[in-house]
Amino acid sequence: MTMVPSWDKEKWMVMATLTMTHLCNGMVVSLQAPFYPAEAEKKGASGTEYGLVFGIFELTVFIVSPVIGKYLPRIGISRGFSGGISTTGLMCVAFGFLNRISNGKTFIALSLVIRIVEAFGNSAFLAASFTLVATMYPNSVSTVFGMVEMFFGVGLILGPTVGGALFQAGGFTMPFAVLGGILLVQAAVSTKTLPRLKNSSSSDANQEDNFGIMKALRIPSVLLAIISVFTASIGVGALQTTLERHLAQFDLSPMHIGMFFMLYGGSYALLNPLWGWVADNISSKLVIMIGSFLLGLGYLLVGPVPGLGIQSSYSLCIVSVVLVGLGVGAQLVAAFSEAQASAVASGFPDSITTYALVSSIWTSAFALGAFVGPTAAGTLYDVVGFEWSTMFTVGWNVAVFIAALNGLLAVGFIKFNSNARRQGMYSTLDGDSWNKEVDKLTGKAVYSYQSV
Repeated sequence: MTMVPSWDKEKWMVMATLTMTHLCNGMVVSLQAPFYPAEAEKKGASGTEYGLVFGIFELTVFIVSPVIGKYLPRIGISRGFSGGISTTGLMCVAFGFLNRISNGKTFIALSLVIRIVEAFGNSAFLAASFTLVATMYPNSVSTVFGMVEMFFGVGLILGPTVGGALFQAGGFTMPFAVLGGILLVQAAVSTKTLPRLKNSSSSDANQEDNFGIMKALRIPSVLLAIISVFTASIGVGALQTTLERHLAQFDLSPMHIGMFFMLYGGSYALLNPLWGWVADNISSKLVIMIGSFLLGLGYLLVGPVPGLGIQSSYSLCIVSVVLVGLGVGAQLVAAFSEAQASAVASGFPDSITTYALVSSIWTSAFALGAFVGPTAAGTLYDVVGFEWSTMFTVGWNVAVFIAALNGLLAVGFIKFNSNARRQGMYSTLDGDSWNKEVDKLTGKAVYSYQSV
């Protein structure tokens, strides 16, 4: 049994396009943090003002992603991908010229405008990317999604290093101009490498009104997946906001602190393909449960939370950061396929319309968590301190763990009942019905009971 997929040339071209664009997009995402705050302070901007510049991006993605997901099938997946990444690249280049503005208020105002437009482009790019994954690789959604996310994570790691080298070589403008230019080139290449996908039938457009976001969120497994994404994103944002201040007790150099974030990025990225394989071949709920346990445990120990009888140490922080990275990766990868498969199993059309809808909900949930995480963590840090502030993230992960465990038990109970029914142990009562689904654990059909 080979681990190399037997894809045709078109699928390999799509995979190469997805991984390379997400690698560079990850670099762009992590590019602004090392340089922009210092430049903003030179213009007289306050921490609140340039903090809003970072926060407005995630808030915009949260708001616009569901709208983009609704209209993406009409726009076209390839157009949404190319247009989204080109908008992101163009705004990245424009961001690099903000240092030429001397007035502080104008500087912040234009920064906000650029970040909002960039968020529109990034939302379209992500929704189109994840829809491509679900459409082109239906039998290995989690595995491919994990590979794409691995390249994004590597981009997050490389971004500050590459950006720093370019900054030293050419100043504030060069990192943004170079990486933004690369995204523009990739947008042009994607118009030749991506297939033009269409809905399988003309009736899909009419079904959009019947299968919307609220109906999707009423499906328990979809809701579990979305809350899992939100929880993992909170973990990412909270760590980025307060970890540096917690590490100050060890008197580390800036480069040493940066290594902690690289360690987190590496542990997040490198195991994503493995999480994807487990989700595809065993159970996505199981991976979500494992991810929530690892992420919650990492946050319990990184402080650590008072009352555990453990003292804070350098080595404990290293272990905790690795656990956080592993937990985030597991939840994000498994939640995507869990939401897609559950929506289709619950009656949503197996089409681009559904893929785009679920992709946009995933993106929106991640953006909301990325906005809530830093905001809540920063506030709690000031009120109760770092050690107790981590309980906010721990609490969310405990809830996800319990929900995923209940889901696994429910699947096991349904499987037991379906086997018993096939063996004639029970008879079906009048007015009862059974809904057929597919159990990932065995690949066999199982039946969920419904009384009518």
